[in-house]
Amino acid sequence: MQKKLIYLMVLIVLSLTFWIYRTSNLQYKNTIITFQHSKKYINHVILSPSNATCLNPQHLLIIVTSYVGHVELRSAHRRAMPADYLASKNTSRIFLLAKIPSAERYITQSAIEDEHKIYGDILQGSFYEHYRNLTYKHLMGLQWASTCHTAFILKVDDDTVFNFDLTINFLSKVPTQDQFIMGYVLNNTLPRRNRENKWYVTMEEYPGQLYPPYLSGWYYIISPKTAASISNEAQYHPYFWIDDILVTGILTEYLGIKLHRLPKDFWLEYYEQVECCLRDMIKKNIQCDFIVGPNGGRNNLLVEFNEGYKNCNNCVKRKQKLRDTCIMNRDRAIFSDGIGVVNKVIL
Repeated sequence: MQKKLIYLMVLIVLSLTFWIYRTSNLQYKNTIITFQHSKKYINHVILSPSNATCLNPQHLLIIVTSYVGHVELRSAHRRAMPADYLASKNTSRIFLLAKIPSAERYITQSAIEDEHKIYGDILQGSFYEHYRNLTYKHLMGLQWASTCHTAFILKVDDDTVFNFDLTINFLSKVPTQDQFIMGYVLNNTLPRRNRENKWYVTMEEYPGQLYPPYLSGWYYIISPKTAASISNEAQYHPYFWIDDILVTGILTEYLGIKLHRLPKDFWLEYYEQVECCLRDMIKKNIQCDFIVGPNGGRNNLLVEFNEGYKNCNNCVKRKQKLRDTCIMNRDRAIFSDGIGVVNKVIL
């Protein structure tokens, strides 16, 4: 009897140890692997957008990758592009979130649920927030968006500054295609092999010497059918945690999907250049024709940038190139060791 009791206690201790180990590592493991029987990224979500977001035919659906604690950034997106203004342009928007990590002290699930009750625009996955789980979030967003009645999907990060009106103008000239993806193409990117680097990748994770061409996740445009092809194919490939490379590089290469390049004058790589462009609109009445850039940690820059454009009706064209008047002597901001290739698209 005593031996049985000891055996039972040992079994309980071992089970408890395994449970603690497994729970403590949920944020860093491939948590969505628990969904392997369904092979879907949207079957297990905590919060979903309202049905109207997806069912109503529209021209553009914006999916914004957002950290669960970035309440101010989501507010900036909603103030810069209110839902009613988006609707007037035949557009809707959702935010992609994950579960709150245990280390997060400034946000609660009830606060996220309250935010969702007000706006109805959150898709929250049941995996934890972590940069190694961004691939789950990315694929979850693409799979959900691929089921919607929309001509195009625009994927952006929550800290990306972009001009919504110019985006709509640009898309009005792009013919609808079944297989289509367009963004800032990055070529010749080397895997980071330095263990001290945040983006360090082991040979087991990626044995190749060079990543395939892929798109910056800051801002890219994709058709629903291409989004469906990518999210469906992902389940048959090894998980890779650098989401942009897997989703827009490895999988598109495997599927034979061509990466289209956005026009050269779309991109500003540094937030100081965005500030320069904004300042020129406000103080000098000079147009800012660039559409995308980083916010440099300034959450309200997205709001100011879009308001500046709306108030620039009488602005004149820029005579000098912005890069000649607002020079930045720094390394490239977009994650890459390679060379960005951006050519003019003839439509």
